[in-house]
Amino acid sequence: MSILLALDESTQAMDEAVRLSRERGEPLMALFVLDGNWSDYTGHDWLSGSTVRGSYIEYAGQEDVKDSERLTAELRSRAEGIELEVKVVQGVVREELLKEARTGGYGLMVMAHPFWRGTATVRDTAKDLLGKLPCSLFLVNTPVRQI
Repeated sequence: MSILLALDESTQAMDEAVRLSRERGEPLMALFVLDGNWSDYTGHDWLSGSTVRGSYIEYAGQEDVKDSERLTAELRSRAEGIELEVKVVQGVVREELLKEARTGGYGLMVMAHPFWRGTATVRDTAKDLLGKLPCSLFLVNTPVRQI
């Protein structure tokens, strides 16, 4: 079995996932989801000019890519000495987390609570996952950030 980390801004969740991986001697997989939900979230009438709306969605996507690179580097610096793989996918965050958990054969998923990824930030992602995961879920209490 291995451990799945739902990668977001939480260094507390990163540290717990790394600690568990070391203690159990199990590999760690981190999943970062590039949020493909911005178009639905903003709605078609948001910012009346389609050029402005398109520019915002493009900007949000570019920021997601930068976040994936920054957070991957942060996790790698904390995970020295353990077997670590980082996967970056695009889609709806909770759906991609469920898909990975169901197909990856994990014994445990570690995630921050609240979970800070894209539009999932304004939703209760952990609540959405409860009862649907094929593995245990370890929630790491993370201080609430100012938006």
